[in-house]
Amino acid sequence: MKGKILASLLAIALISGCAGISIPGVPGLTPGTPIVGGKGLEITTFTAEPSALYSNATVRIIMEVENQGGTTVPNTTSTFAYLTGSNIKLSGGESDTMYWRGVADVDKSDCKYFPRNMTPADVVKGTTGSKANFRWNLIAPTLSAGQVRSDSFIGRVYTIYSTGVNGNIWAYKETEADAARAAGRALSKSSFTSTSGPVAVEVSSSPDPIIVYGSDRSFSLNIKISNLASGTIFNPDKSPAVSCTNLGLNIDDLNKVSVSITAPDFSGIGTCTGQQELVAGRPTTLICDVSITNDFSTFKSFPISINVKYGYYTERTASVTVQGK
Repeated sequence: MKGKILASLLAIALISGCAGISIPGVPGLTPGTPIVGGKGLEITTFTAEPSALYSNATVRIIMEVENQGGTTVPNTTSTFAYLTGSNIKLSGGESDTMYWRGVADVDKSDCKYFPRNMTPADVVKGTTGSKANFRWNLIAPTLSAGQVRSDSFIGRVYTIYSTGVNGNIWAYKETEADAARAAGRALSKSSFTSTSGPVAVEVSSSPDPIIVYGSDRSFSLNIKISNLASGTIFNPDKSPAVSCTNLGLNIDDLNKVSVSITAPDFSGIGTCTGQQELVAGRPTTLICDVSITNDFSTFKSFPISINVKYGYYTERTASVTVQGK
């Protein structure tokens, strides 16, 4: 049965290795409903301290990031923190007094890489996800006495995510299904385990379970992909890859994901794989006409693994007021 994913359930989204669950009081969420969604690398703190200061004084920008997703994010060149905003010229010199400038060399780069792999929470060990802190010390612009100006800082985190779904799809011969119904036995339905991330993946087969009539072993595989968070999706296979030295994203790079499927007993999955687009960022459902390639005598479950890879960035803002003196 196709479940309805609710944003309010993100806090209890499944992490890697957890099976589909039934949630009391929430209609539509039953065992076998594949639930994938939640968060990833999240900016938990982004502040400018102090928030009001005089010309040429120093402000400290503080960004704290935590992995609130279900998979490890490796510290590759595609994972980094980025600072921008109004009237910023971090690498500026003494003559660039109209801009916010970095105090030391470490503050003059708008981009900082993560120092280590960011691991998810471990429910067995009782640990939270990895955290990382980033700092920029900036010199405030020079204003004339009595002038006041407000500026905004924007902090972003870029990374490449991979959301995976593993499960099995059940199929019954017609006579076996009839016998089960006559005996009052329920037919087994699809069930999945999953990882969590800012993009949700909802998988179902139609019918569920599959009933094989004669030699017809065909069914529909449905994969719904949704952006459940507030960030921006981009092509994970963009070339050259997004990095501190290549931040530019074109309109054609946005809302693109890459889908791969491993299903040794199914044919026809190719139309659901490769690069796929979430039109205008809205949920997209991929539909494949699939056939079971191996025959069986009574009933059988077939394994399937779906991986959705995507680039993602999220951002936070902070404001500061400067007064000339």
